[in-house]
Amino acid sequence: MIQTNELVSFLKLKTVHSGFLDQIKVSYRPLICPFDELLNEVKDAQSAFDIGCGSGQFALLLAEFTSIKKIGGIEIDKRLITNARDLLQPYSGKVTTDFQPYDGSTLPDSMKEYDLIFLIDVLHHIPVAFQESFIKKVYDHMRPGARFIVKDINGGSPFVLFNKMHDLIFAREIGHEWSMKRLIDTAQQAGFKVLSTSKKQIYVYPHYTVILTK
Repeated sequence: MIQTNELVSFLKLKTVHSGFLDQIKVSYRPLICPFDELLNEVKDAQSAFDIGCGSGQFALLLAEFTSIKKIGGIEIDKRLITNARDLLQPYSGKVTTDFQPYDGSTLPDSMKEYDLIFLIDVLHHIPVAFQESFIKKVYDHMRPGARFIVKDINGGSPFVLFNKMHDLIFAREIGHEWSMKRLIDTAQQAGFKVLSTSKKQIYVYPHYTVILTK
């Protein structure tokens, strides 16, 4: 089983070239986000797609700690796409990668090629008016049998206020967090089947993970 201390030790050795804050986010995020549990869910999957891949931190962990052979991702910030490509370049002989800019609206048809779709702490950053339709859009861009793994902050917990402060400081915005029940209800309405759910409190951050399939 993959452990958090392994992830932090590994990431501290990696460098991004876009400033101190990006480096901190890459190196220490496993201390407040259950990446270990997400990686342990990969199991025998051979390909994974990360919606909102950022600087490629989670993609890097997939390449290093799992048997994934193909990794894709999209991100609105083109600067972070450059980070992701740079971070994964040393794995070019082991893993095929494809990181592309996202226009905020159109999901790539290539998502149908992947066994796993990850959405990690992204849902609460999507504008309120588009959150529900985004879940349906992901469903429409997945192949039957693929898994959709959603990790987000639990809007049903009073500790959600700490994440709102976190986002205000680091992302300069206030998130729109859902409860786990709302995500499950919305996903089922979109056509998803629920495989498993879990909640985990890490310090002041209330997390949930919902694993869905088409």
